Amino acid sequence: MKIRFTLLIIAMLAILSCSSDDDDTTENSNYAMTAKINGEDFKANNPFGNNEPSSTTIFNYFPEEDFVLLIGRQGGLVGAREIKIWLKKSDIVVGTYETGPEIFDTTPSHFIDFLDLTNEIDESTRNGTIEITEVNTSTKIVTGTFSFTTADGTSDPSSPIDFNITEGTFTYMYE
Repeated sequence: MKIRFTLLIIAMLAILSCSSDDDDTTENSNYAMTAKINGEDFKANNPFGNNEPSSTTIFNYFPEEDFVLLIGRQGGLVGAREIKIWLKKSDIVVGTYETGPEIFDTTPSHFIDFLDLTNEIDESTRNGTIEITEVNTSTKIVTGTFSFTTADGTSDPSSPIDFNITEGTFTYMYE
């Protein structure tokens, strides 16, 4: 009887102490956007704490009737870090999209930007990639990955990279 009880306790402890690679996936599924910013984890939802798109009316360059704005904000208003992805509504389809510095002559199909309120530096996107991996037209959810680099407020290609954003993921409503 003692042996069975001891084996049962050992088996239960073994099961409870096992960890799984799914733990990180489950944790990340609580966030609409994740990434690594210069190697540090970035896990965020939109400024309201969910995965709904935000208004784009501040920037007439990306009009709300044509674009969906996906914002991932980590932190409050002061000291926040924010990644913004604009997707042209007519181009929310599975595919890979290159993005670069903002040029105000031609509106891009997709654009990505980084705001770091922990410093006084205005970051400009240097280059990047947005990949839409899934579009669920029933639930109106778009899923994908991204990576990009930024430089200190300039589009000068010789300026040093300030932020390297890698391993980015997003899962947002798009309407």
